[in-house]
Amino acid sequence: MCYEDVVTKIRAITNDGHTNLVETLAERIAQTCLQHPDCHTVRVRVEKLDVFEDVESVGVEIERHTAS
Repeated sequence: MCYEDVVTKIRAITNDGHTNLVETLAERIAQTCLQHPDCHTVRVRVEKLDVFEDVESVGVEIERHTAS
């Protein structure tokens, strides 16, 4: 899987409209990557910056695998 393809697909997801939860965004990105036949495991980290004054960021990291 080409990195440019990954970036293009992630941009399409983020340009598809606002996603309320970073967890939802991470899941959508993971599922998109896992659609590629050569991708069997994906780890996605999404951070939201400047949410709280005293915290650099908040976010989530998930790891997903294909069923095979």
